[in-house]
Amino acid sequence: MPHSQTSHPAVKGRPTAADGAGTPSVPERGGLFRTFLAGPSGTLADAFANLERTPGVQEIARHARRRLLAARIVFSPEEGEGYWELTQIGDDVYVVVANVSYKSSRRELVPGDGMIQFYFKLSGDLTLGVSQTEPLRLNRPSLLVYFQPVGFDMQEWSAPSVRERSVTVNVRAEYLIENFMISPAHAPPPLGALLTGSPRQFNYCQLPLGSRMFELAARLVDSAYTGTLALVHTEATILELLCAAVAQFAAVDPAPIEQFSEHDLRCLHAARALLLKQFSPAPTIREVARAVGMSETSLKRGFKSLFGETIFEFSLRCRMQHALGLLRGQRMPVARVAEAVGYSHQTSFATAFHRHFGLCPKDVRGQRSR
Repeated sequence: MPHSQTSHPAVKGRPTAADGAGTPSVPERGGLFRTFLAGPSGTLADAFANLERTPGVQEIARHARRRLLAARIVFSPEEGEGYWELTQIGDDVYVVVANVSYKSSRRELVPGDGMIQFYFKLSGDLTLGVSQTEPLRLNRPSLLVYFQPVGFDMQEWSAPSVRERSVTVNVRAEYLIENFMISPAHAPPPLGALLTGSPRQFNYCQLPLGSRMFELAARLVDSAYTGTLALVHTEATILELLCAAVAQFAAVDPAPIEQFSEHDLRCLHAARALLLKQFSPAPTIREVARAVGMSETSLKRGFKSLFGETIFEFSLRCRMQHALGLLRGQRMPVARVAEAVGYSHQTSFATAFHRHFGLCPKDVRGQRSR
């Protein structure tokens, strides 16, 4: 299917296994923002409806004229560190900004709400139980867009001691159509399929998180605005972020739909997992194909169709993001960072890094030190 577009019939949430490791053991008191605000099995609408009357919710802000409401939930030291920032824009858009690190794994049931969700992942380790055989694990920057119909309840769980930085925009399909396109017929094909698909099918599409979307999402996570200014800034940035996401869909190659067997899916997900963790030396296509048990031709075609990027593009993006993290988070010489992501020569790495981010490695380190 083009760019990871996948459908599943609407079924109730069920335990699933991530990467063959089985369902994580999670404390019953865990849960994410829905559980905190609305209790187990609470819906998105329930959670936002309870924002102003839940103990522990801080910094309530309201902009009556623009119909904006926001609140921040700050973690206690016993639970972890960080916060959730929830913003409601009218009756059609619900935004959740996460900047948290949980002390223990957390899991909650996510009831279907019939909305389109744009999940801008910056960092962290989150798994969605969208399939009994292949849960969807998100532990690298990416854009996941999906339609979760009413009646499709899935499990969502997160890893402990990992910094989760993300922006989730839940939007009604009608709002998206009315404000960003003339009609579903004018939508980019992969997005149009999500907007006009069966109301009983769970459909998702995973895309690369372009540099512009990464910048906008990070701007929301790291925003220093408070009160009314924070509300207006969030609304404006969310509109720009949705524009960038729709534009990303327009760049998707409308390739013919391709069906995958269970074996194919296991092999392709194994290939992706290998690329996510092996940066130096960067594996060749032949090495990846041998490791997962596929022919090179099937691997290349299937990987591009399922994940929306070639193997080279995905590997490069992962290595560049890893390099960015090393440059920002550790005082490591640029030459050692180059080696850590598979480059023998510092100059080759610097050229690739500049081409990818528009910055030189030394400039990133300089930003950190100021």
